Amino acid sequence: MAYLELHRLRKTFGDAVAVEDFSLSVAQGEFIAFLGPSGCGKTTTLRMIAGLEQPDAGTILLNGRDITHLPPNKRNVGMVFQSYALFPNMTVAQNIGYGLRVAGKPRAEIEQRVRAMLQLIQMEGFAQRYPHQLSGGQQQRVALARALAVQPQVLLLDEPLSALDAKIRVELRQEIRRIQRETGITAIYVTHDQEEALALSDRVVVMNRGRIEQIGTPPEIYNEPATEFVARFIGHINVLPVEVADAAAGLVRLGAQSLRVEGAPLNGRAVKLGIRPELIKLGALDHHNVLQGRVVSVTYLGAVVRVHVEVEGHSVAVDMFNEHTLNLPRPGEACALSFSPRACRLL
Repeated sequence: MAYLELHRLRKTFGDAVAVEDFSLSVAQGEFIAFLGPSGCGKTTTLRMIAGLEQPDAGTILLNGRDITHLPPNKRNVGMVFQSYALFPNMTVAQNIGYGLRVAGKPRAEIEQRVRAMLQLIQMEGFAQRYPHQLSGGQQQRVALARALAVQPQVLLLDEPLSALDAKIRVELRQEIRRIQRETGITAIYVTHDQEEALALSDRVVVMNRGRIEQIGTPPEIYNEPATEFVARFIGHINVLPVEVADAAAGLVRLGAQSLRVEGAPLNGRAVKLGIRPELIKLGALDHHNVLQGRVVSVTYLGAVVRVHVEVEGHSVAVDMFNEHTLNLPRPGEACALSFSPRACRLL
């Protein structure tokens, strides 16, 4: 049996369906990311696990115990909010120990646990400071320590880094993952940031319009998207409308040009073909699909240079690592694009 099990959860607000038929099994110590656009139901699902929302249907089991209708304070679940939600009139130490004091723990136990949490978040010298004396990243660390201090069975994080600037987000997400691994706690992390989800999690749950689109490891989600929505939402991808030319031979046609596809059945006549920009090379290569086109634009994106090529009326992006020896085409030039048949993903 899974440590945390969500079975066919459903939640509506009036006539609007926020979550529909949501089922997920989470192993103990696993780090799961709920990923999707705003309004897809990821935070509502998290709040149902926390007990802040009641499902209209479905069940939630935690370590074999049905917690579907228990109040939040009876679930032994910790939650970290986007807004930190620290008490401004309490010191860092008092904020971290708040849940333990509410639970009536002895003073010596509280002090020992607070010291351990301060060490875990590497803020031992900040115990007597107040929230307004901390940076945003430090405040979020304190919020994380407060949630962990009560030793919850599951840690829930609702877009905890979205209010921070990019550099601090990267640093703090590494800290969150370190802390999760050190404590071994089961964690569910809500985010709309694809890079964050891929970098942090053991598995990603991609959601759209209240439903699960795909569940998989970060490599599976990126390299093997199950739907066009997942392919477009995770990273950048070229999606080209093609027609099946010879299903038995794995041949499809883009306009007047033919391509070979491996590892996927060809059903019907019209399909969509997905190709990641980094899997395409400029120039004609042997044993590869080759498309002829014309360069539209060349864009520098820092470590990557993106070339857009028009092929049969469609724009195809090609990504290359930026280096001094890179020989780039100019807009208007004719060029060939090459990619392996295995790089093609039918959507």
